[in-house]
Amino acid sequence: MKKIISAILAIMILTLSVFAFASCGKKDKMTIGIIQFGSHESLNNCYKGIMEALAEKGYTEENCVFEYVNSNFDPAVSQSQARKMVNEKVDVIVAIATPSAVAAATAADGEIPVVYCAVTDNSVMANYENTTGTSDIPNFEKQLEVITSVMGKSNIKIGVMYSVEESSSPVQVASLKEAAKAYAGMEIIDTSVADITTIDAKTNELLDRGVDCLVNLLDNTIVGKLQTNILPITDEKNIPVFGSEIEQVKVGCAASASIDYVKDVGRMTGDIVASVLGGKSASDIPAATITNPTNYYNSKVLEKLGLKVPTTVAMEDVAN
Repeated sequence: MKKIISAILAIMILTLSVFAFASCGKKDKMTIGIIQFGSHESLNNCYKGIMEALAEKGYTEENCVFEYVNSNFDPAVSQSQARKMVNEKVDVIVAIATPSAVAAATAADGEIPVVYCAVTDNSVMANYENTTGTSDIPNFEKQLEVITSVMGKSNIKIGVMYSVEESSSPVQVASLKEAAKAYAGMEIIDTSVADITTIDAKTNELLDRGVDCLVNLLDNTIVGKLQTNILPITDEKNIPVFGSEIEQVKVGCAASASIDYVKDVGRMTGDIVASVLGGKSASDIPAATITNPTNYYNSKVLEKLGLKVPTTVAMEDVAN
C-alpha cells in the first residue's frame, strides 16, 4: 500500500513539474521592444503614430508588453538597449531613427525581426537580415523651392550642419548639393558635428562664413538641439533657419517642405509591425519611402526676420 501511495505521489509531483515547466516557458503576451533614439517632435510623432496603428490592429497593453526606451541621442546607449532586448528575446524590435535601427539590426543579427522607422536612407539597412520599415528621405527639390521663395532669391549661401554619428546625414548633404545645382549662384556650406557639445561653435562657424540661412537635415543630433542651441544664436543674428519637418516650423524655423510624421511615417510603421506580429516575415515586407511633402511657414517668424510670405508656392501657416 505504501508503495502504491508513493508511486501515486511521484506521478503527481512529476505531472505538476511538467505543468510548471510548461507554464514558465509559455509567453502569455507578445513583447514589443521600442528604441527611440532621442526626444524631439518628429521622433515623438513617429512613436505616437506607431502606437495608434498598433492599437487599431488590436495590439494594446491588454495583450502585449511594450518595452519602451529612449537613447537620449547616444548611439552607445542604443547599442546597449538593443543587446538587452535581444537577450530578453522580445518578439520584435521597433527602432525609431537611423542610429537605433543600426544598433537593433546589428544586435538582432537576423534572429529577431527589426522594424525601423524614420531611417532617412534605406540603403543603410540593406545588408541586415530580417528587417524592414519606413524611410523619410527629404525632398530637397521641394525644400529648395520653399527656401528660395521665402528668401526671394536663389543666389544664396545655405549653411548645413550634420552629425558624423548618423550614417544617413552625409548622403543627405550630397543630395542637397546635387539639388542646389539647379539654382545659379546657390552655394551649400556644410560642417560636421562630432557631438552635441560642439553645436554652438559649429553654428557660429557657419554664420561667420557668411551664410544667408541655415537648413536642417533629418539629423536627430542637430534637430534635438534646435530650440536650445541653434535658434537662440541665429535669432540674435537675424538669420533664418529652415526646418526639415513641420514641428520645427512651429517652434521657430521659418518654413519647410515636410511630411507628416504621425500619419505618413509612424502609422505606416505601426502597420508593418502589426504584420510582423501577425506572422509575416520582415524580410518579405518591402521598405516604404515617404517623399510627398506639404509646405509650411511660420508667419510670426517671417515677420520677425523681415521676410514676406511667399506667393510663388502654396504654403500653410502654422504660427500659434
